[in-house]
Amino acid sequence: MERKRQLVWVAGILALVAAWTCSSLHLLHAEKDADLGLLAGICGTGDEGCASVVTSRWGVLPLGPEGEEGPYDGVPVALLGFIYYAILASWFLLIGNTEPGRQWMARLLLVFTGVGVIGSLAYSGIMMFAIGSACKLCYLTHGCNLGIFAISWLLRPRGPVMRGTGYPSNRLLVASGVAVVLACLAQFSLFEAGQERARFRGLEEQTASLQQLAQDVEKLETLHRSQTKIDTAIRDDDPKLNNQGLRYQLVIFSDVECPNCARFDIYLKETILPIWNNHLEVVWKHYPNTTDHPHAMDGAKALEAARLQGKFWELRDWLLPRRQNLGAVLWPQAALELGMDQQRFVRDMQSPQVARRIQQDISLAHRAQVGGTPGVYLNGRKVSRLVRRSTGFWKIQSDSLREQYERKGRPW
Repeated sequence: MERKRQLVWVAGILALVAAWTCSSLHLLHAEKDADLGLLAGICGTGDEGCASVVTSRWGVLPLGPEGEEGPYDGVPVALLGFIYYAILASWFLLIGNTEPGRQWMARLLLVFTGVGVIGSLAYSGIMMFAIGSACKLCYLTHGCNLGIFAISWLLRPRGPVMRGTGYPSNRLLVASGVAVVLACLAQFSLFEAGQERARFRGLEEQTASLQQLAQDVEKLETLHRSQTKIDTAIRDDDPKLNNQGLRYQLVIFSDVECPNCARFDIYLKETILPIWNNHLEVVWKHYPNTTDHPHAMDGAKALEAARLQGKFWELRDWLLPRRQNLGAVLWPQAALELGMDQQRFVRDMQSPQVARRIQQDISLAHRAQVGGTPGVYLNGRKVSRLVRRSTGFWKIQSDSLREQYERKGRPW
């Protein structure tokens, strides 16, 4: 009897070790370079074996598509392994040996571990012949499984198996099941935390790459030149600034209620325009985002009505500090403050001609694939958010135009 008790404890410890290794392998699904703690030494420093096996198409069920790179959708094999070993650990450490009336459970456990051993052997063969990489943690796990099966065989019921009551009680079986469920919930929490760390690390790496790129003005220039040139369909009466002489043209698809547009407007005035010394023509196009900004369309109509009275830029500057309270603006009062005809202003805001003109700009923005506001185009090429925040980029462009002025003997 003492020998059986010792074997039960050994099997329980093996199941705990295997559950631990499966938990670590499961974390590798979440973050390929996860810190495995004490188990990291088994894979070895810089060893890609464990991660390459776990993240291969064989690491999930159903199998990932052949010929495609991961990560693959599906249930991680390591998670199934963790559930399997959590059940075994719960059985051996909380229940152990059974009384005659419950020995059919021990027989069922033997079948359960037998199926697990078949899976271990099959997956070991897959690692050797299909994946071509050795996962030492996997081999440790499969070794524990073989040991558990051997102990289950030694502890198997002999003779006829009776069904009845006895040890373990139903209450103990329920408690054992609850322990398995809690262990799985804890594992899911660890997995989600690992995914969060992986996402954060990915964002850090991406941010570092973007910051490095932002310092390389020549690469930014190349990135800008690679953009497809579009027809921005400039009208003669579109709102324009600095439209005198030889110049570059900056078209802005904007939303008067958009906070990003407001920040870019300040950046344009304080940083970009001084670099160009009034040789950068700025053209406004309407692109009100009515989904996120409920008063953006009213703002666009007001700007159009102001344009018809030659007060577009005055109203736009007047609205900038009032952007967050656009719904509270009294438009007739705004027209009066800026010296416009109030009745004409209100009438134009409600006219179909103004609505049609705004819709034309919106349609143009869709054709240009403006993803968000502000959409910025320099000489027909889109200026990405990363590029437009680089002062060096605008300096290179202005220097190019300055050279043209100097060749023609004209003052800059």
